Amino acid sequence: MRQFKIGVVLLILAQFGCSSLSRTASPSPDAEAVTETLASTATASAETVTEALTPTTTPSPEASPTPKETVHDLEIVEWAVYPYANLADPQNTDTRVEILVRNPNEFPVQVHMDEVELRLLTTTGEVAYTNANPRFYIWEGSWILGGETVPISACVCFQTDGVEKQEWESLELVVPLEAATGIAYTTDVDVTLGEFFSLQEAHLGGDMLGAEINLVNTSGQTLKSFEVRVIARDAGGKYVGVAIYGSFADRDNSGDIEPGASGGGIVVSEIDYVDGPLVYEVTAIGIPAK
Repeated sequence: MRQFKIGVVLLILAQFGCSSLSRTASPSPDAEAVTETLASTATASAETVTEALTPTTTPSPEASPTPKETVHDLEIVEWAVYPYANLADPQNTDTRVEILVRNPNEFPVQVHMDEVELRLLTTTGEVAYTNANPRFYIWEGSWILGGETVPISACVCFQTDGVEKQEWESLELVVPLEAATGIAYTTDVDVTLGEFFSLQEAHLGGDMLGAEINLVNTSGQTLKSFEVRVIARDAGGKYVGVAIYGSFADRDNSGDIEPGASGGGIVVSEIDYVDGPLVYEVTAIGIPAK
């Protein structure tokens, strides 16, 4: 089995973009971009592997609905609010909302990102705050599988946006969708994720948590990249947020990931705002080379 070196680009933000009601982008606390270049590794040892996803089939690109078929809106499944960690201004009271939404359609959908709005509603149903730039953790940054549940993060930036702070109790998500056409992917990807550990204690730099990941192309296709997403829940099963999200590509061999090729390395968690043990759920797909 050929091993390869993969360059990992994790879209890591400690603070997500905020927007005012006029959709004008406003400042948010600094984000740390983390780029990891991973050397080829052998399969992670059984003692360190805590999560594994080994799909057995490779679906063909799903057919889009007929023009008369309705495309249903995304459904909010679960959400929770957390304070930001390590804000530059300790007096800032902005918070973050972590959301799970479900695509109720039986087919993949494309998200019109430039028309998205997350609205916070008062008890009377009035809009207390609008964020027009929530962060979607979806495949290739643009589409969602049929029946799939995906995460969204957003800043509740009353203070940063200079908006009068109001009490709110519910969310309304405006996400224009259309049937996704021309997408190609495979679930024939084997991914294993080891236990998270302190990078500082391991003398790898930084004060965040990291874990070893290993990926194998188990399909019969040549891939251009792996797409990986790792969500976390607390001990009680409550959704916490996204630990790992990004595209993994072969940095050698013209970018092709051949059938049977494997690689891995250390990835860094985005979750720095929750203490205590977490349970991780891993999902990965492969994007075929053109």
